[in-house]
Amino acid sequence: MSEKANNKKRNYAIAKVVVALCVVLCIVLTVFEMGFTYRAIKALEVDGTEYSVAEYNWLYTNGVMEVYNSYYQTYGSLAAYFFNPQNPLDEQEYAEGMTWDDYIKEYARTSAITMTSLYNEAVANGYELPEEYYAHIDAEWEALKHTAEESGYNVNTYVELSYGRGVNEKVFRDMYELYYTAFVYAKGVRDGEEVSDADIDAYYEEHKDEFDSVNYKYYFADGSAAEGEDAAAAMDEAQAEANAVLNGATEVEFTEAKYSVIGSINSLYSEWLFDEARVSGDKEIFESETGYYVVEFVEKNDLHYNTVNVRHILVAPEDTSNETAWQVALSAAEEYKAEFEELGGTEEAFAEVAMEHSVDEGSYANGGLYENIYKGQMVEEFEAWCFDSARKPGDVEIIKTSYGYHVMYFSGEAETFYTYAGTEGVRDARYSDYIGALTEEKVANELMGIKFGGKHYN
Repeated sequence: MSEKANNKKRNYAIAKVVVALCVVLCIVLTVFEMGFTYRAIKALEVDGTEYSVAEYNWLYTNGVMEVYNSYYQTYGSLAAYFFNPQNPLDEQEYAEGMTWDDYIKEYARTSAITMTSLYNEAVANGYELPEEYYAHIDAEWEALKHTAEESGYNVNTYVELSYGRGVNEKVFRDMYELYYTAFVYAKGVRDGEEVSDADIDAYYEEHKDEFDSVNYKYYFADGSAAEGEDAAAAMDEAQAEANAVLNGATEVEFTEAKYSVIGSINSLYSEWLFDEARVSGDKEIFESETGYYVVEFVEKNDLHYNTVNVRHILVAPEDTSNETAWQVALSAAEEYKAEFEELGGTEEAFAEVAMEHSVDEGSYANGGLYENIYKGQMVEEFEAWCFDSARKPGDVEIIKTSYGYHVMYFSGEAETFYTYAGTEGVRDARYSDYIGALTEEKVANELMGIKFGGKHYN
């Protein structure tokens, strides 16, 4: 055989090997892209339990959801100014030298330790998750499928886009089962031990500053000096203004502050407000570096009023600065109210409509329910409706707040704030001690696959 023929044969053999290698590589990449590898490679180990990259992605996503919902509970639609999951988390600063991606990774690790420890404890004690939670997992999956279809996605593609690479229906269901088993068991432990009146009284005495609150008004006479102005003269003018306000010689608009605990009040006058000698109408002037505060004491709040249980359906306008968007939201709220009435007008019917239509992340899954609402917890219009002295169970009305329109349903009064807050405080303290002992010295060890986790938010 000629050398040319030998070369041709050798090149053909090499080509076959290259093609074969390419086929193998394509198969490997396809398997990796399809998520099998993400479900096989381990990312985290806690107390003998290993979590795959896919399972870690679920933990990471759950962390994002929990943190965002916490911010939303406090700031509503403004939550995105502090933490915006729509933008890359590794480009958003959580604190100096720490991104939100760093924070969520740490949150996921801590959650994994707590969840694993609780789950193992639950299993060791023969605990079985109630069937209603499996039904809830089914409902969550069906809702995900519905959203995927509406968005034009295959459900498997959509769940990976939402929860991260490798997450499929099995991972989704397994992780939720683990999560619910751990924390429903923990809730039973937390709520199971009796809290006596003596326990509540002792807790109150130890945490008075967190319980006691006052209503007051204040006015600030600005003594800041403009450029070129005499600083002492500016302060003198502010003092004269404050004295005129104090004596009633000048009428001004005071700023109202309600249900304020001592730690949230300017230290210049916080102790004065909480002095036992204070009576309604007391006024005083307090000097700051830049002016004078005129402060009026209104009242110290009674802790023994009844909290309330309320359901609501939040309909938020797409653009709060657009009047047409507000009108669209109002029309939708009226439509949902009518739907509730057509379903029989019961609380169960309201819960059904709330679960389908409310955009309030903190309550929609629970049929729009908020229990044990206390004064100072909600925005003014929401709260005014809840605590109206004429309110009675079954009342339904549409109200407007800065968040949007709310279809309100009054479930009824609950226990007193003193009892509720004291009981929850005692239970939280006991639970914290319990979790501390359960997770003591346990760590989340990062494994090889950790570098592939959490990428879907960056």
